[in-house]
Amino acid sequence: MADCAAQARSPEPVPIDKVACARCRMLISTESEGGEIVSSSSETRFYDDVGCLAADWNTHDDDAVAFVRLSDGRWSDAQRASFAQPADARTAMGSGFVAFATPDEARTADRNGRAVAFDDLVHAIEATR
Repeated sequence: MADCAAQARSPEPVPIDKVACARCRMLISTESEGGEIVSSSSETRFYDDVGCLAADWNTHDDDAVAFVRLSDGRWSDAQRASFAQPADARTAMGSGFVAFATPDEARTADRNGRAVAFDDLVHAIEATR
């Protein structure tokens, strides 16, 4: 059945304290400010920091979906989220980026009043490497 093969992917439970970040290899001790890349053709890759996920995004499979943990604890497709760097953000690897459900939420939280789309975040992280 074609419908079964085209099943939408969703985030998987993060095995806290049992899996390392796919980018920096640090043991993931919390789900907050992290994410994952889910694909039908490879194992889920878990990340401890949105910056690590963004740095790895261009190595994903073509059918992969990136999910991020929003500031309120819900999961979101990274392409639908908005990102900001709140002044008080403390992320695992120091990127300082936090995911928000809307651009307005991100702008309100950001230390410079800006909201960043996922693709722009990926380019920004790549530029610093």
